[in-house]
Amino acid sequence: MRLTKDEYFIEMLKLVAARSTCIRRKVGAIIVDRDGHVLSTGYNGVPSNFDHCIDVPCAGAIDAPGNTSNCMAVHAEQNALLQCSNLSNAHAMYVSCVPCFVCAKMIANTKISYILTIEQYADSRGRDVLSEAGIGVFVYAQDTP
Repeated sequence: MRLTKDEYFIEMLKLVAARSTCIRRKVGAIIVDRDGHVLSTGYNGVPSNFDHCIDVPCAGAIDAPGNTSNCMAVHAEQNALLQCSNLSNAHAMYVSCVPCFVCAKMIANTKISYILTIEQYADSRGRDVLSEAGIGVFVYAQDTP
């Protein structure tokens, strides 16, 4: 049986997240256009030329869930946005968990119309921002569009 596009991107998302160097959580993000073509991918990890947290944990490694104030990682969503060479064609984002508050604000400034995720995030403010921006957030297999 052939995978649906959502199933395909969710499986791909797991592979993208496997590249993460954060010890707290492995997160991946994929931005696609209206036709389902991948525009970019991203995973969470420290900026280039920094020690990876899997080698030398950053101060954020012991922060409470939802608190990223001491974390050195650039989030998967941020990396996907930075890597996207044609953000004006962005239509959907697949991401391991609901974006945080900061990432949600960045996504709200794009043409992304919906996000399909695997799990919730500890801080609900990101979902609130996306909702106010009119961006649908769906948890895969629970309320898939």
